[in-house]
Amino acid sequence: MRRDKKNAGGQQNFRDHTLIAPSARIVGDIEFNGGLHVQGEVDGNITVGEQGGQLVIGESGVVRGEIRVPRITINGRVEGDVNATEHLELADKAQVEGNVFYVMIEMLMGARVNGKLVRLDDERRNLPAPEKPGATAGGDGPAPENS
Repeated sequence: MRRDKKNAGGQQNFRDHTLIAPSARIVGDIEFNGGLHVQGEVDGNITVGEQGGQLVIGESGVVRGEIRVPRITINGRVEGDVNATEHLELADKAQVEGNVFYVMIEMLMGARVNGKLVRLDDERRNLPAPEKPGATAGGDGPAPENS
């Protein structure tokens, strides 16, 4: 994929798009800049280059691997973790078998996630883990009832 240096000012330029057609199957990891539209199959991880980009997985698209892209729209199938550091849209035909890490999420009726939804923000990541059910911190919890 060609790399343009025209966009050195930090603005995202999505004029350069790559399409993986419904009849195509890619085996291996993909790193891209600009836009990537997956209508076929990808067996590998998908990451974005330093210039940024946006990923769209169409209704016929299948990705088997981890995705690390700031802006993602899914309307196909993903078997692996999804990491969206800006915006994630799960359309009505989206199927995700893995954990979803997001900052902002839009999930339409019909979308399915079989995994954890984890919001990526500093405040939440620094909170202590919840206590296990039935555990009391130093005995300060309510006393059990005697019947």
